[in-house]
Amino acid sequence: MAESMVVSGLVSKRAEVAGQIASFKTEILRLQGALSHLDGSIKLFAPEFDLRTVKAKRTNKRNQYFAKGEAQRMVLDAIREAGKPLNSREITDRLLKRKGIASSAELIARIQKNVIAVLHRQDGQLVEQVETSGEHGVMNWMIV
Repeated sequence: MAESMVVSGLVSKRAEVAGQIASFKTEILRLQGALSHLDGSIKLFAPEFDLRTVKAKRTNKRNQYFAKGEAQRMVLDAIREAGKPLNSREITDRLLKRKGIASSAELIARIQKNVIAVLHRQDGQLVEQVETSGEHGVMNWMIV
C-alpha cells in the first residue's frame, strides 16, 4: 500500500516536471523567434555588424516578497531588535513572521538565501560574524 502511494506521488511529480519542460520549450521557441527577428533587423541597418560580438545579458529574478532594499533593512532591524547575535535561520524566521508570510521549506530556503546574501554584502561594514560556543558550523551575526 505504501509503495503505491510513493509511486503515485512520484508519477504526479514527474507529470508536473514534464509540463514545466514543455512550457519552457514553448517559451524558448518564442524567444528564439524574437531573437531571429532582431538579428534580421540589425543586419538590415548594419549588414557588416558581427552579431557574435553581442554578449547575452544576465537576467535577475527579483524576490516577490521584498521591495528594493527592504530585505536589507529588515535583516538589520531584526538583528538590532534581538539585541544578541543571530544566525541566518533565526533572522529568516523573524522576517517571515514580520511579513506575515506562511512558511514552507522551499520558501524558508529562498528567503534564507537572500538573508545570507545581505549579511555577506554588509560583512565588515554594518554587520560582523561572531563566534559562538556549542554551535558547530553555524554563523552568528551582530551589528557592528
